[in-house]
Amino acid sequence: MQLHTTLALSLLITAKTDPDSEADRFIITNEFYPEQYSIYTSKYEIVNIIVPLNQLNYGNNPGSKYVFFFVEADQDESGRVIEKGLYVFKDGNPIKLLDNGRDVAAAADESNVAFIAAEDGIYLYNNERVSVHKYGTISDSIIGIAKPTHSDIIYILTEDKEVFIVSGMDTKKEKVNEIVNAEQIILDYDNNLYYLDADTQVYFYDFLSVTKIEGLPDYAFSARLLKPPVTTQGFVPFVVDGEIYCINAKGYAEMFDKVEFAGNGTPSAFAMEDGVVHYYAINKKIYEFDIYDILHNGAKGLLGKLVKKTVADEILTLIGLLV
Repeated sequence: MQLHTTLALSLLITAKTDPDSEADRFIITNEFYPEQYSIYTSKYEIVNIIVPLNQLNYGNNPGSKYVFFFVEADQDESGRVIEKGLYVFKDGNPIKLLDNGRDVAAAADESNVAFIAAEDGIYLYNNERVSVHKYGTISDSIIGIAKPTHSDIIYILTEDKEVFIVSGMDTKKEKVNEIVNAEQIILDYDNNLYYLDADTQVYFYDFLSVTKIEGLPDYAFSARLLKPPVTTQGFVPFVVDGEIYCINAKGYAEMFDKVEFAGNGTPSAFAMEDGVVHYYAINKKIYEFDIYDILHNGAKGLLGKLVKKTVADEILTLIGLLV
């Protein structure tokens, strides 16, 4: 399966084979994030990373570094999340854009814009000025946002756990009544919408009805949908209590049993959208893994000591399957 190939490519870099495991499973702990790959250290937890797959990164004159966005947050004594800023990381430097930003969406197309979900509505990112301005008249407290490809609509998820379709320059919004109690929304590259609800269950919305994804655990302590790598088709990764599942629009999930995150190795944010360069946040740091660079020049530090030749050979085989 193509998604299996891409996920293995994304995660084998930071994984180790347990020689006693019959399943040949890769267990990822916090030891597999070498300091040499750290590109940013925060005072707060990094809870979201987004890599735009449009002209912001693939234009005629792209910068030498990827442009990506990330969100920092803290918790008060009651456990309530307190936003500490949404940043753009451009030319190797973090630049704060909003104090109350929460999520970013960019269509995988020829556009050069990114839409930002914030506590007071939607903002539009200007890459030339490295600034933001308010988009439309919506003032809802938005916690999630998704932008379909080749469409003028935007999906927004409000703090009240409701999903709306926003359309037109007048930002007219229409509630999606079929979606209830949503806590996260994600689009695949076929513009299919998936959402995670408060009971850690995943559903698929096809503009007409909602379908529950079968094959997932009935309960989870932690769960998160991931933006899929651009090389996948019709699948979305789902991390639930360290286990990885592949979910699709046909309504079922399949466990990806080759990789598992140990408790202290589970990132607080993932970004594998690009398919070649991946970003993981853990322990208030962002790590950048360029797979081609690692294969070409070797792994650095502790990672280089842990990745065995058999793992490297498998990665090369997976590279061959992708190209």
